[in-house]
Amino acid sequence: MIVNFKLKVFRVVADNLNYRRAADELHLTQPAVTAQIRSLEESLGIALFDRVGRETTLTLAGTTLLQYVRQIEAVTNDAIAALAPFGGLEEVELSIGASHTIAVYFLPTLLPLLLREWPKLRIHVTSGSTNEVLQALTLHQIGIALIEAPAHRPDLKTEVFCEDELTLIVKADHRWAKKRTISAVELVKEPIILREVGSGMRHFVEDYLEHNGILRQQLKAFLDINSTEGIISAVEAGLGVGFVPNLALEKALRLGTVKAIRVDNDPIRRDLSIVLLNGPDPKGPIGRLLELVREHGANGRHSSSKTQAPEESAKVVVMRNSNSKEPEKVVS
Repeated sequence: MIVNFKLKVFRVVADNLNYRRAADELHLTQPAVTAQIRSLEESLGIALFDRVGRETTLTLAGTTLLQYVRQIEAVTNDAIAALAPFGGLEEVELSIGASHTIAVYFLPTLLPLLLREWPKLRIHVTSGSTNEVLQALTLHQIGIALIEAPAHRPDLKTEVFCEDELTLIVKADHRWAKKRTISAVELVKEPIILREVGSGMRHFVEDYLEHNGILRQQLKAFLDINSTEGIISAVEAGLGVGFVPNLALEKALRLGTVKAIRVDNDPIRRDLSIVLLNGPDPKGPIGRLLELVREHGANGRHSSSKTQAPEESAKVVVMRNSNSKEPEKVVS
């Protein structure tokens, strides 16, 4: 391993702020982890952690060191990747941050392609809100971010790679199930299930409704859920109607548990974007992942749906490689 082992132990402890969890991740005993940290602190002549009872926190010095360790690990991964064509055998780590829908429904279709070229690749996928993912990128916790909401970050490089559409779904036996299209005004007549307050998806839905003369106060929004899967399950249970990304709809439509319906005027569309730190495009696995994401966008594999009509079944075109298999090991 090229990276100093003590620095790696320090980074894992800093990420977990828990010696036992760090020991489990490193496959070491807890005393061994404690010894590594003590040795590093002694060699630096400064405390990196404050320990009060069972609580562990980073000191100011530890927080400063952590930023540099993350950069060291990122540069080391780039170096290992650059040496791969010469027969380098070091394991390479790739940390990806993604918004929930991308992490669950899009990335798994690309990772097998990446693993075929980098069989020793160890992948870490972290999902979260756009702000959480971008924060992880600026702290060098991840090497690339894939997001579903506008970044609004001039200090980062943002590139739209695809367009996703939010689709209205109803239970299969709902009274709207055989309709081709409904108007925004009709939505005030039914309970509607939304994502949690502050989520990008909820913002897109509410913005669409307001542009069509519907205020949020007019909605029968008695339930909000912080996951797409939760909205689909709630609609399947007959709790109301809801908007979900087309990327997430394939299974439910195939099973026939929900129906997709068009809404009048413009569909609710949002850009999916790549975000990187400023500078040249990365090389190695991150660079290859970047190419794969761009290829999907360039090939027009956006998630526009063919919504349910009375005489035909609903289909969704999902960004997917039909020949791909699940990666053998993806650490999330």
